[in-house]
Amino acid sequence: VCPCCLQNSSFLARPDADLPVCFQQTVLVWVPLGFFWILAPWQLLPMCKSRAKRSSFPRGAGSPLTASPLSPQVVATLLLVTAVAELALAFVEDTEQDPLPAVLYTNPSLYIATWLLVLVIHDVRRFCLRRDSGILFCFWTLSLLCGIFPFQSLIRKALQAPISDMPRFVLFFISYGLQLLLFLVSGFSDIAPETKEIAKKNPEVTASFLSSITFEWYTSTVFKGYRKPLEIEDIWELKEKDKIQAIYAVLEKNMKTAVRKAQAKLEKRKYKKRRREGDPDHGNNMSKAQSQDILVLKQPKKKKKKKGDSGLHKDYPRGWLVKTLCKTFWQNLVLSVAFKLVHDVLVFVSPQLLKLLIAFVSDEESFAWQGYLYAILLFLAALIQSLCLQQYFTLCFQLGINVRASLIAAIYKKALTMSSATRKESTVGETVNLMSADAQRFMDMANFIHQLWSSPLQIILSIVFLWGELGPSVLAGLAVMVLLIPINAFLVAKAKTIQVRNMKNKDERMKIMNEILNGIKILKLFAWEPSFEKRVNEIRARELKDLLNFSYLQSVSIFVFTCAPFLVSLASFAVYVLVDENNVLDAQKAFTAISLFNVLRFPMAMLPMVLSSLVQTNVSTARLERYLGGEDLDTSAIHHNPIAGRWTSRLGSAVRFSEATFAWEQDGNAAIRDVTLDIAPGSLVAVVGAVGSGKSSLVSAMLGEMEHIKGHINIQGSLAYVPQQAWIQNATLKDNILFGSKLDEARYQQVIKACALLPDLELLPAGDKTEIGEKGINLSGGQKQRVSLARAVYSDADIYILDDPLSAVDAHVGKYLFDHVLGPKGLLQKK
Repeated sequence: VCPCCLQNSSFLARPDADLPVCFQQTVLVWVPLGFFWILAPWQLLPMCKSRAKRSSFPRGAGSPLTASPLSPQVVATLLLVTAVAELALAFVEDTEQDPLPAVLYTNPSLYIATWLLVLVIHDVRRFCLRRDSGILFCFWTLSLLCGIFPFQSLIRKALQAPISDMPRFVLFFISYGLQLLLFLVSGFSDIAPETKEIAKKNPEVTASFLSSITFEWYTSTVFKGYRKPLEIEDIWELKEKDKIQAIYAVLEKNMKTAVRKAQAKLEKRKYKKRRREGDPDHGNNMSKAQSQDILVLKQPKKKKKKKGDSGLHKDYPRGWLVKTLCKTFWQNLVLSVAFKLVHDVLVFVSPQLLKLLIAFVSDEESFAWQGYLYAILLFLAALIQSLCLQQYFTLCFQLGINVRASLIAAIYKKALTMSSATRKESTVGETVNLMSADAQRFMDMANFIHQLWSSPLQIILSIVFLWGELGPSVLAGLAVMVLLIPINAFLVAKAKTIQVRNMKNKDERMKIMNEILNGIKILKLFAWEPSFEKRVNEIRARELKDLLNFSYLQSVSIFVFTCAPFLVSLASFAVYVLVDENNVLDAQKAFTAISLFNVLRFPMAMLPMVLSSLVQTNVSTARLERYLGGEDLDTSAIHHNPIAGRWTSRLGSAVRFSEATFAWEQDGNAAIRDVTLDIAPGSLVAVVGAVGSGKSSLVSAMLGEMEHIKGHINIQGSLAYVPQQAWIQNATLKDNILFGSKLDEARYQQVIKACALLPDLELLPAGDKTEIGEKGINLSGGQKQRVSLARAVYSDADIYILDDPLSAVDAHVGKYLFDHVLGPKGLLQKK
């Protein structure tokens, strides 16, 4: 019967159109069930977790929805009862009359299995922070939409004639009502009392699926921000996966692998280059002496370089940073591509629906239900398009923030671990610029990265649909677009040149500003402000000139591509009307074409801006790859193996130098040579020598900050280091001493007393809560040194390395510190 019903158009070609009964009982039932059974196994994954992991989740026995009569479990059980009743009815009727259609057995059986699986999923979701299920919400929505057709069919039949099958009529409406109730209940998050504290820290974690896609969980912050300015206490905690510790751990792992491969390729390039440069007589019959003579004669020619070319820009590992970022954030990229693809498809559905709606209005013989259908489809297309677009933008902005934060973390860590040779290649200004400007470039690009494929796709689809409306006349508009491509290519090339030059100016300005701020006291004493101000203004003037030129280019680019859709539509319509007298520009063609041209406007406006951002990001990529791909300190010479005791069989040595030779540069002279030294635990060792004899170099070698030549150093336990020049954070005095460690009040008081800081705390306006300025500007040299010493003592390390710790303090304070901290009765007596 079904094939005949599907082929028969009489069901739709009438004012009271309806779908065939067999179609309603098969396709409209099996589509939502098929969707659910394909995706439901993903909801059972929490069952696969170990018992220990599951026990860490609150069970939620006392949650309000679980305890109420309208809980999802209760409603799903009632649905199961209706399905069992329908199956029992089929068996009863089968014994009383002729065999019933198979669908009356299969549908109730499928529903019984489905409602059982729904109950299992609800039970499994109790192990998750977010109790509701997005798949179940979509299933209820799809099931209700498909159920509208049999719902209205049964209502119309009941109004026209007496109901022939009252039991199934009643069971259907009970089942539909229960599904509607489940749909409404699933719109709210089932939050257990145990998880309310988590929800207060970040409501997004426990928000329902409906709340997540509509961003309802954020409403409270919007109202709070409307009532009063938001403060740091009003901001929620980040989710664990969005914290920089989690993001950077993944990035670092991928970065190490990618840099290793890039360095291997770099070595191959260097080897090939050496072979080309070192074997110029390859392939000819000259002797080695003759070839060397020619090399000497040709040498001066090599010194000719282009203006602005510097020998500092040596080769570096290339092409690994973008791959690493894609590998780290692939889940975000894939999900945002899916949302963007759905949105782009629906963008072109709307003009076609508009075309059908205009045709419906023009056709007097069309049925009213067609107009309602087109209007509903237009609304649904716009609704889904809006939801997908907002989710896409959310993912893109998350990607931008995460990329920027992880790059800043990578730059900061690299600044701490880079070798001395690499450190010379980049100034402090350049490092600050990498964190501020270059990381920001990546963030800006990540926000619109998908426009690189979406814009061309939208442009191509627009042209295809316009060809269907206007025919070959659309080629006139296409020709206008093609003519604009060389203009854009020229603008992009010029913009890249300006951007590279501008970044160099910015690096130079940051470098000199850093020097000015560090030596501001000397500048004031010698009255050098005008000369330095002149130098900064000259650099800034060059920078502003480049920025102005870049803005001019960007303005021209945006102007050209803003005018492009108008020029394209004008050319297409003009050619369409003029090429043939039979071509009439009626309402249907005009509105559909204008709608498609409006779709064309956004990608054509975005493309030049994205290409401009891509140029800037390309420059930043090279700078970051050069910096992050540089050599790190070689810490392989620092061992932490157990040392056999020379002094006592029980304790062994705390630090042992074994013929250790270290230098500040890889190919430089050794600063310390063939040092063999054993330091026993609990001993106080002083290294004394003239200025420049290598005392600080010995300390730096222990810290792994020098280039290893031969030998090794074996260290047992943790290290604490007090440098010659105290390093103070821009934080409170208490935070400077704790340095991220947990507060132990008794130990803290003991440390500040031993380090002679109690008199200083009485002088400071807020005691240990006093905010210390940048580089400890509101502390004296002695105070800074004692704060640095207190920080090391509080850390409770095994080994303490003190580089001239008493040089900045007075004699009586130095004696006090030695007696209470360093001496045989001090806090470090057992270290």
